[in-house]
Amino acid sequence: MQAIELDAQDYVFPVEAKDLFSHKNIIKAIHASQHTQRNYDLSKELPIEDIKTIITAATQCPSKQNIAFYDLHVVVNPAVIKSIYETTTSIHDDSGNYETLSNPQVLGNMLLIFSKKQKLTQGKHKEVSESSVDSEAQRIVENDTHVAIGLAAGYVNLTASLIGLETGCCSCVMNYQALKDMLNIDNDPILLMGVGYKNTDKSRREHSLAGTQEHTDNKWVEKFNTLKKESIKISYIK
Repeated sequence: MQAIELDAQDYVFPVEAKDLFSHKNIIKAIHASQHTQRNYDLSKELPIEDIKTIITAATQCPSKQNIAFYDLHVVVNPAVIKSIYETTTSIHDDSGNYETLSNPQVLGNMLLIFSKKQKLTQGKHKEVSESSVDSEAQRIVENDTHVAIGLAAGYVNLTASLIGLETGCCSCVMNYQALKDMLNIDNDPILLMGVGYKNTDKSRREHSLAGTQEHTDNKWVEKFNTLKKESIKISYIK
């Protein structure tokens, strides 16, 4: 293959990369994993090997000093997933907001929930989580926690894409207490992540409950808007 010289100023890397490089299958998986799946084929059941692979991605990714900053909750029971979905949904609040809020990306064949660990067990962060310290130290721990969960979500996202699955992330929980009660935890969940098979009969942006009485009664949108992926500036430092 002829070597390709990249121009940092005018070369648009992501789109052209799909077919130019020997790792094109991985690059295609990266592009596919950008998209939020808002409906899944729930007639299928995830094989145990896929479940194990996704859990491995969520738990064996890098974290600062190998600290376990979060707990992972795994749900495959459709009824439980639906109950959790309902904590991310609201017709309106007391102020009249969120009249059409609904987050069907969590209605997957599997649902992962990342929650902040109450007490850390190793490294300098252990001292911060066990004692009252200055706000800057707390800020650092909070930041490292979100970085760790972000890395885990990225690993899950790409791993799922590589094995033919779709994902959808959600941090919009309208009823934290109900969700915490379901999970029997004290800390607020930080990220919910649906994983599963694409529903090939619908656009990925179409609400999974579109056409049902529940959807009509709650006046949820039928199709979610999407924004074009913005280009990320790449600077080559010499």
